Amino acid sequence: MTTLAEQPARIADDPRTLVSGEVFDKLARHFAAVQEVTQIYAERAIGQMLLMLRAHADSQHDLDFGRLLPDGRSYRVVPTKPVDVAWHVSLQHTEPYLAACQQIAGGFVHHVPVLTEGMADGTSMDYTRKALDATGYYVDPEFWDSAAESCCPPNPPQPGRG
Repeated sequence: MTTLAEQPARIADDPRTLVSGEVFDKLARHFAAVQEVTQIYAERAIGQMLLMLRAHADSQHDLDFGRLLPDGRSYRVVPTKPVDVAWHVSLQHTEPYLAACQQIAGGFVHHVPVLTEGMADGTSMDYTRKALDATGYYVDPEFWDSAAESCCPPNPPQPGRG
């Protein structure tokens, strides 16, 4: 009889395998060039951004998981600053970003820049970490051991509203 202690620890999957090699390489090379970082760092950053997309897609159907935005829509996963940078750069490279979204989530994953109370008090990162861990992919602490941040100011001007 095998006990739990005798079973080998499961090694987390590499997030780069969430998409085809071609899509991953295009996103990572673009990130490295735009951000002027090493290819190794770019690959790690893009991997974690893809992991965020996977966690977002996986948690969309869990009604007991997440929080509500002020307009009533739910959100589940929020980025940290380094992951948000990778996301913004990827959004600018539309063809491989769309391909990544289709491969990971079955459709386009929109960027909805908000700053919520949950982001400010840390509860959103608690939800995010649980969603990331639930994917089974490697969660790189360098990219996730910080607070969630919005890429937008707390009260940005609204078009058409004085």
